[in-house]
Amino acid sequence: MSWNFKDFDPEWPYELVATPFTLDPTSTALLVIDMQISQFVVKPDSSLAQRYPQIAQYMNQRIDNEVLPNIQRLIQYFREHERKIVYTRNGNVTSTADEVTERLKAKKIRTSSGEVTTHHGTADYQIDSRLAPTDADLVIDKITSGGFTASFLAHALHNMNIRTVVLTGVLTDACVFGTARSAAELGFNSLICEDACATYTQRAHEDALLMHARMFGEVDTTETVIEKMA
Repeated sequence: MSWNFKDFDPEWPYELVATPFTLDPTSTALLVIDMQISQFVVKPDSSLAQRYPQIAQYMNQRIDNEVLPNIQRLIQYFREHERKIVYTRNGNVTSTADEVTERLKAKKIRTSSGEVTTHHGTADYQIDSRLAPTDADLVIDKITSGGFTASFLAHALHNMNIRTVVLTGVLTDACVFGTARSAAELGFNSLICEDACATYTQRAHEDALLMHARMFGEVDTTETVIEKMA
């Protein structure tokens, strides 16, 4: 079943300001945004789980039951049909995180000695093994929310002759939406795969999807994306 913006905001003038496009499989890449252990697993001893257990339960169940299986389906399809797959990893380069903005620095998980635990050299920084990239896939490391900011992602996609990106991953209303909006502003067709991404609440998830569908690109389901690609 397709995702329909009119189910959420029937009064918005989509036919005047939305950005519909045809999905051309020959120029479409799959973007897997920040599917690292440090990003999508809400650990039971984390401050988020301790203060908001309902969020931890919701997020972990959605990741396990929907997001991971659907990203796996998309990866399998793109690989079988020799389409491009790009991963992003989010986090600091150094153990101190001195190179990231103050906003992001305040959100880093630290040890009692002050060391940030999710920099490049740590296990939690890596892409989850169930979605592991191959040598043929592009992996972009970023220290910002958006995948295009201060990275060579746009340059690489242009060189690959990519015109459309299908976005999956976490968080829907942060790194996924930020990357999707930047993609649209840089001239790419931008589609967020609704059931292959997640954030802390269902409302935040739907708000981000609506923001994208109103003006910047499209939103759809894994099943429909594969149908359009075929």
